[in-house]
Amino acid sequence: MLIRKLISAFGATLIMVLLFSVLNQSGVGLFFGMYILPIILIYGIPSSILSDFFTRKTYGGKRFAAAAFHHIFLGALFVAVPTLIFDAENGNWIGSIRNNGFIFFTAVVSAFIFWCLDEAIKSEWFGIVRGKCLGILKRIGDMRV
Repeated sequence: MLIRKLISAFGATLIMVLLFSVLNQSGVGLFFGMYILPIILIYGIPSSILSDFFTRKTYGGKRFAAAAFHHIFLGALFVAVPTLIFDAENGNWIGSIRNNGFIFFTAVVSAFIFWCLDEAIKSEWFGIVRGKCLGILKRIGDMRV
């Protein structure tokens, strides 16, 4: 399970770096990736394990939706809680979160991408594709000259 989470974390970081690189072509994507990767490794993987723990007794669509909700909620909480504690001026919490909108949006999108990759790796379809890719790589390896 930990290997799957690590692969999902690195994949989510890579997708976020590519997304930032496409949106802003000044090379800022790698700069953001330098900060996103440790956050996903330190906060995202335990949050995902916690989500798996909460949804372990549910199956099918309910588990799928609950896991998505947990990932996105915990990703949003990563920005919301420090904002509410340290940046809430005069009780205007919504305005404080809106001021950190870019960071909030980045946290939610990266949590969603992490969840998508984690669910894709867990799926039966991924196992079939992985088997076919390994078969193709074995055939290529058998064509030694």
